Amino acid sequence: MVKRDSSMGRTPTEDSNARSPLEESQGKIVGGSRPAERPPHRRRLPPRVRALLFLLGVVLFALFVIAAILEIASNGRINGGVTIDGKPVGGMTRGQALKVAKSQTKPLGQQVELFIEDKEFETDAKSIEFRVQPQAMTLAAYLKGRQHLLPVRLFKRLFGMTTKVNVPVIFSYKQVALQKRIKAIGREVDRAPSSAYIKISSGSPDVVPSINGVKVKVKETEHAVVKALPTMQRRVAIVFDYIKPKLTENDIASIVVIQLSKFSLYLYNGEKYIDDFQVAVGMPKYPTPTGKFHITYKEKNPTWLPTSEWALDKRGIPQPPGPDNPLGGYWMDLGGGIGIHATPFVKSLGEQASHGCIRMDPSAAEKLFNAVKLGTPVFIID
Repeated sequence: MVKRDSSMGRTPTEDSNARSPLEESQGKIVGGSRPAERPPHRRRLPPRVRALLFLLGVVLFALFVIAAILEIASNGRINGGVTIDGKPVGGMTRGQALKVAKSQTKPLGQQVELFIEDKEFETDAKSIEFRVQPQAMTLAAYLKGRQHLLPVRLFKRLFGMTTKVNVPVIFSYKQVALQKRIKAIGREVDRAPSSAYIKISSGSPDVVPSINGVKVKVKETEHAVVKALPTMQRRVAIVFDYIKPKLTENDIASIVVIQLSKFSLYLYNGEKYIDDFQVAVGMPKYPTPTGKFHITYKEKNPTWLPTSEWALDKRGIPQPPGPDNPLGGYWMDLGGGIGIHATPFVKSLGEQASHGCIRMDPSAAEKLFNAVKLGTPVFIID
């Protein structure tokens, strides 16, 4: 039987193996041989280093306080580095900056001049309800100078740094009124293209130049005006498209003029004279028609198929190329049954001898045949 210690409430054996709280905390083992572990030793900074760090902290705190005082003192003023339409307003009160904004934008109330080619159109700024907003510009300048968080602003003040920011001209206008004005100008200047054409004056051709069409581009012109409104630029080019004509003077090459009274055919390159040839024209009973024609068809060594009554027994019978073919070796069709052609009857040149066609010497017909093309204009005049 185990005897218990009545005063402690446990057996002697339990008492011998138990650790005291102090022994537990110091890591000691009762009756053991392992030594207790000691806590690590902490090295303290040298006194001079500690003093230097303390002094640095005091200086930084003092600088922070100074920056805070400057920030508070500048309350209500615009931060340095801020400009309104390029004009510096840093350090100014909002009232002072407002005066600067008004002076900068006062000239912007002048009328805008729109121009196209040699035409000009004045547009009153009031007619499009153009208004500059200097109060909004001043407020924007103040807020942009304080757009950073307070610690950032304090840091910048501490080291003399500024916020580089420019507030552009803030304005408004009535878009419908501006578009209406541009459309009215468009109705006045828009035009359809005009092709080049030929007129015969005193027996020689005059080429009237083509004219490009014009179409005003409303949206693009509006954008150009709006871009100019906040600037001193008050002359704005109207944006438009050129519409090219179908035929320009550069498209006109050979021109043929036949003067019946002179029995002559004249060849031109545009308005430039190239050569002239003697021809035979229609006899009084079968006169050569006057007017404007075009080369509709051309053929070398053509087959002649007479269809007119004057062909008599040859009517409707094809005449192959050869010495008996009255068309000779070259045919240039003008439509309506007439044309320009070579002839084996060269003695008829200079006379009214044909049945309406224009006869030429074979060598002259060859030269003309090689100079003209389908569509070449031919003018037959008295």
